[in-house]
Amino acid sequence: MNESPTWYANALESGESDRVNEAIDRIEAIDATDRVPVYDDLFDACRPIYKSDDGYVRQSVVRFLRDAYPRFELRLGASATESVEGYTLDDLSEQRTALLEFLLEALTDDDGRVRRAAVDGIETLALVLATAELDAERQALAEELERLQTAHSGDVQTHIEQARRTLEERSGIGAMLSGLQLSDDGFDSDG
Repeated sequence: MNESPTWYANALESGESDRVNEAIDRIEAIDATDRVPVYDDLFDACRPIYKSDDGYVRQSVVRFLRDAYPRFELRLGASATESVEGYTLDDLSEQRTALLEFLLEALTDDDGRVRRAAVDGIETLALVLATAELDAERQALAEELERLQTAHSGDVQTHIEQARRTLEERSGIGAMLSGLQLSDDGFDSDG
């Protein structure tokens, strides 16, 4: 990774769409294997910016942390081994939990743009959880979304319902993907 976590945080905090999009494009260009060891630092640098009064800045933080998340569980779920490149599902648990807690907070934000970005993030995590067969985590997320939905009303409740539906839909797709084997160049269903 050429840029420091502070570089990414400054881009998000700027509120300038060109800088935000460049930061997201750059982090997505980095292989997931290389993002795993730096995700905690990225999260720690960018998470505090979410306190901004600017809805676009908050949305940018949600989008960035969602897209920076390595989703390495997809490789693990598709492999027939307990670890891939030295990482296990347990190794990724803290990062996954931190992102999920953040997305649940953003799902109740006052700004609809932020909530929509959180729904997209939950969609990403739903696929990760299903593919890696993390059923207990997926069930806990479903229960938390149900709790949040009963605690909120209006547009916030609508976005929470979208997140719940997304979790259900992606769970089916993830289960299908978990049956695929991972080859050097991607997914290979031949087994």
